[in-house]
Amino acid sequence: MAEEVLLIEKEENICTLTINRPQRRNALSPEVLYRLGDTLDTLKDDRDIRVVVLRGAGDKAFSSGIDLGGGAAAVEEVRKGNPIEYAMGSIISYPHPVIAMIYGAAMGSGCDLAVSCDLRIAADTARMGINPVKLGLVYPPSGIRRLINVVGLPRAKELFFSGRFIDAQRAKEIGLVNHVVPAEELPSFTYALAREIADNAPLAVSTTKTIFNRLLKYQGLSAEDEAEIAALMNIVERSEDAKEGLRAFAEKRKPKFIGK
Repeated sequence: MAEEVLLIEKEENICTLTINRPQRRNALSPEVLYRLGDTLDTLKDDRDIRVVVLRGAGDKAFSSGIDLGGGAAAVEEVRKGNPIEYAMGSIISYPHPVIAMIYGAAMGSGCDLAVSCDLRIAADTARMGINPVKLGLVYPPSGIRRLINVVGLPRAKELFFSGRFIDAQRAKEIGLVNHVVPAEELPSFTYALAREIADNAPLAVSTTKTIFNRLLKYQGLSAEDEAEIAALMNIVERSEDAKEGLRAFAEKRKPKFIGK
């Protein structure tokens, strides 16, 4: 019997969703992303739940990002953005606050997953970053917009251009996380905050989240811009650099990019 990729635990007014792929550092396969989106969609109708805590199984990784070991078809499906946008959109549109509880690595789409949450609490051992440039790839515009909304344009550019992973303290300095706490205190701190939120008037909290979402609403690109960016991304994804980036990742070596 296959193990559940997403664990669901409810206690009073708080629901914990755990990405349960510790052997893959909680990497995001299409199955994980669709399951997460479906679960949040179902939870909308549960009037008892006022806060969701999202985490990865174990203490090594919140999520290491796209599952590059899931085969070419799985990588391509996730990279095109549909399951990613479904999961991220479900977090953003979920009517109550979602808190990311971050142990270890939150990288690539795993970092984007945390950014999509309303609040982020990190262990002092956490590391975060979005690194498609290290693989010769380009991240979808909607994910870039999400990071801009959280850390601002200059810092988002630095993170995307460098592909750098930053430690928890630096993440707090730039506003990528709300709090950094010792790893052993992460659950108690996170759930204390979740209970504090859950004790407030749920309609008021939910409406406040809706207001934030409307104020930050991503209006999208024009049809012309979308077509241009899609064409550029297609060129990048078919480039020799993209092939080299994925090969280097699989072979655990530094890529040699040639700009073609």
